[in-house]
Amino acid sequence: MRIGIDAKWYFNGPPSGRIVVRNLIDQIILSKAKNNTIYLFVEKKNAPEALELWQEESVKLIFLPKILNLISNVFLVYHYASIHKLDAVLFQNFSTFLPSRWKKIVYIHDLLFMDFPEYYTKKEFLYFKPMLWLAKKSDAIITISQSEKNRLLKYHVAQKSDIFVVHHGINEKFVPVSAYSDKTIEDINSKYNLPANYLLYVGRINIRKNLLNLIKGFLLAGKTDQHLIIVGKVDHKNIDVTIYVNEHKLEDRVHFLGHVSDEDLYVIYARAFAFCFPSYAEGFGLPPLEAMKCGIPSIVSDRTSLPEVCGKAGIYINPDDPNDIANKITKLFEEESYYEKMKYEALSQSSKFSWRKAANEIMNVITN
Repeated sequence: MRIGIDAKWYFNGPPSGRIVVRNLIDQIILSKAKNNTIYLFVEKKNAPEALELWQEESVKLIFLPKILNLISNVFLVYHYASIHKLDAVLFQNFSTFLPSRWKKIVYIHDLLFMDFPEYYTKKEFLYFKPMLWLAKKSDAIITISQSEKNRLLKYHVAQKSDIFVVHHGINEKFVPVSAYSDKTIEDINSKYNLPANYLLYVGRINIRKNLLNLIKGFLLAGKTDQHLIIVGKVDHKNIDVTIYVNEHKLEDRVHFLGHVSDEDLYVIYARAFAFCFPSYAEGFGLPPLEAMKCGIPSIVSDRTSLPEVCGKAGIYINPDDPNDIANKITKLFEEESYYEKMKYEALSQSSKFSWRKAANEIMNVITN
């Protein structure tokens, strides 16, 4: 088959989207390109990187100008797919309404903006809204959790049989701390001035991620020798949590690292005592699974997709209740047998997810 994939996010795009697209495309090319010709749609500005990265005979590159992803997918991807006589195209979020002889599959990362508009700007909401109508023009929809499939059904985007759930995988570079040399750990400790013991949060910094209640719960836990590390960039629709940190004199215990390189982040994850993810809403929720892959117990919200993804390895909290967050943190510190049990559950749950499995499931949707 001649299969087109919207790969613009491989180089540019939202952080979570970039992780997903990179891992899936790498696995698709590795495992399936021998039997298919893969056409990757990327932006012209990334041509040098793309040409260097993909030199396989079974991979063809189609370069597009940088315009809104919605417009690009509806018109440009459609145009070049027709010219190259592709058999199928996998779109990211936005499909095309134009009629085609080839199969249209749209990968919808989430529809959270429909149920939680308060976490999005009006501009974002208006931009994302056509996703629903365009998806109805597709032959199949792939989404990332049963929670998101239910949302698609709620808004009558497609029939149940046309929606396929494909869970994310986890990068194999997430490993327990025992896999690292003492020197590697010392180098990361020194580079980021990491404390001996810390709880960890990784993700965007905005109101949906609920960091204020996490910091309140951390303070209520009362562990003065414990620290909280927050990794991620400040996003729009955010409140300044540093005001609360300063008011309660937590500057020496709550640390904001900003953006961290992937290679460093693997070690920062592995060194954590526990991971905290009190988000109000997630389409999937990959960071807790990444922590679990390192054998790190994860405290997560009891909302949207997180119970589905984390299973019995999740330590669930009411994200509206800082006391509940504090109690779950305290339990991990004070009950050693419980902590060890949750470490085991974390490794067990995370082993169920792989990018190879996800890529194979996506290819099955495309080729069948």
